[in-house]
Amino acid sequence: MKKILITLAISILFTGCVAKNPLKINSEADLSANSQIEKVDKDALLHQDNIKLPDNYDVKSFSRVRVAAYLDKLDWEKDARKTNLDKGIIAKLLENELARTKRFDVLSRNFASGDFEAAFQIDNTVEAGAIKQGEKLNPDFILEASVSLGTVVKEKFDHYEIIFRSLVTTKLIDPNTNQIIESFEPIRFNLPAKNFFMIEDKFMGGFNLNKQNELQEAYKEAAQKSIQVLVNRVMNYYPTGGRLTNMRGNRFGIDAGINQGFASKSGVILFLSDDGLDIPIASAEVTPARNSGSGTIMTWLTDDPEVVKIKKKMESLGKEYLKRNKVYAVSVGMPEDWKL
Repeated sequence: MKKILITLAISILFTGCVAKNPLKINSEADLSANSQIEKVDKDALLHQDNIKLPDNYDVKSFSRVRVAAYLDKLDWEKDARKTNLDKGIIAKLLENELARTKRFDVLSRNFASGDFEAAFQIDNTVEAGAIKQGEKLNPDFILEASVSLGTVVKEKFDHYEIIFRSLVTTKLIDPNTNQIIESFEPIRFNLPAKNFFMIEDKFMGGFNLNKQNELQEAYKEAAQKSIQVLVNRVMNYYPTGGRLTNMRGNRFGIDAGINQGFASKSGVILFLSDDGLDIPIASAEVTPARNSGSGTIMTWLTDDPEVVKIKKKMESLGKEYLKRNKVYAVSVGMPEDWKL
């Protein structure tokens, strides 16, 4: 199967919030404004209305996505409580979140910006028909993200609150043409308020704004939460899948597993691919092995008479039907048990 290669370039921009900026962080840091991870509820897959193919799927590209992460710049919002935050820490957070999804092969680069990718490829990568100067892999895409971090301090009756917040904007770019392929909607995240107590500007207890390590950990957490939502968006943009190889009753085998990008207990949609016509037929759940997996059908799309015919043939012929017909499973959203 053809692999999709992505270079993920992160520009961490901590910019001031001004009224004319439509992407500014909410001035009140309202938790209800937080962007949420899009999960697939197992119960939702039991309803026929949800048996739909995801956007941007491609059976020729059902595989793990190779990603290289970049941190371009680290600035601060105008009124933020500043601290010394290592740029590499944010990049590593991104790499770790990408890796733990099992959807991505993370390729580390040892330079700060995606602008250096072309020079890196010339000196280090192998491409068909090119002089072999190295063994690194060429990316097909760059994903650039901008992250803005800030704080809001609120005075309450008997204490103060400080809220750390983040905003991420991203775009997917073709490195050869610099064409923007996709632009993801802004991602906002506000951490729950941290309380502290002061009398006449003297710290008395609670969260200590004067301790650099506490500030650093809070900013890292705010950045990580937005990054996790970003990774969720990228996973949804690049669904994975595989072809059914066997079937018995409501159980089936699939030729894809962890190495092809499936996470544990992934919700999928089964569909018949018939000469350019893809027909969704059922919802299911896949448990992956290394290079294969087993699944259980949850709900058939029996409202469709054509699917009823397909169902009868699959149940009666099983493996023989799957040899003669292309039936695939494609992932939909994040597993239900995925947590921030």
